[in-house]
Amino acid sequence: MGLDVRHVGSIEAVNRNQWNNVVDQSDLSCVYHRYEWLRAVEEGLSHEPKHVVVSKSGNPIAVLPNFVTELGRVNRLSSIRPGYGGPIAMTDEEESLELLLDAVEELCTGRILFDELRTYDQNYVRYHDFLEAKGYRPTILTCRFTLDLSRGWEELFEGMDSERRRGIRRGHDSEFDVAEEDLDGRTLEEFYRDYAAVADRVGLPTHPRSFFRELRGFDDRIVVFSLRVDGGTQGRYMYLLDEEQSTLQHLFTAVTEDHFEYHAPELLHEHAIKWGIEEGYDTYELRGSPPDFRNGVFRFKEYFGAETIPLLVYERGHPAPALPVLNAGRTISRRLES
Repeated sequence: MGLDVRHVGSIEAVNRNQWNNVVDQSDLSCVYHRYEWLRAVEEGLSHEPKHVVVSKSGNPIAVLPNFVTELGRVNRLSSIRPGYGGPIAMTDEEESLELLLDAVEELCTGRILFDELRTYDQNYVRYHDFLEAKGYRPTILTCRFTLDLSRGWEELFEGMDSERRRGIRRGHDSEFDVAEEDLDGRTLEEFYRDYAAVADRVGLPTHPRSFFRELRGFDDRIVVFSLRVDGGTQGRYMYLLDEEQSTLQHLFTAVTEDHFEYHAPELLHEHAIKWGIEEGYDTYELRGSPPDFRNGVFRFKEYFGAETIPLLVYERGHPAPALPVLNAGRTISRRLES
């Protein structure tokens, strides 16, 4: 029985239950593949969606979500930003992958000179030779940090750097509470204010308020923890519940420099790790940083005793010579920064 492939200009052109069924039945999927996350990106950001769906007898069996993102003066097709993506298939794996990647190549016209697969699950390495044959080249642009929650809190605590343990102990010298907040308008507005301040301080771009408002449609997969001291909120963390990967993913930070005196980062991480253990998650995800031990974010997360995992990005140029030019530009940029 033959397979059909089609381009989709919006996630809303696909039945939500059918799309999420592919996510549920695919071994390599993660929470960012879900319909609700993609809809929040479509509605809350300016990225143009260009998803690809493979169907069998009218039912989707493989998908590859994509968004057009800017790369200087040209564009690239990303699976996906923000978040992680890549092709996922629940059956007819090889033929489905062939159709998905060929369809992506058809989409790369005009100013779209690259496409990238930003993978999360390390098992995507099983596609390595297949992707290379299709013209993709792997690179490591970032890394992520994970804790194995099966070890339990006491063992994880003892595995942390002395500075992190000291910060947690000092935080406990004061009366505090960590609460789970409803994802309502007030919480989102206050969270966004501090999130934007943090991003501005460290020189990172911010997502618009509209994106955060759209996350309310995904509230069954999002939890916000706030640190309360002396009746006031002294920092918040937002998490994604990645049931597909059995992972509690740290998503966004709203802890400003004013909150550091209360040891907000350490106390919020402590609470979330314990919460993840109680809820039965396998992994705690501190998310990414540049793969550079000299970077402050890298060191902060490494000091939690987390395992450092490289994040593979598979890239392809359209035409093929565009990719070496891109990589040469990255090399020059890194040298100038250093």
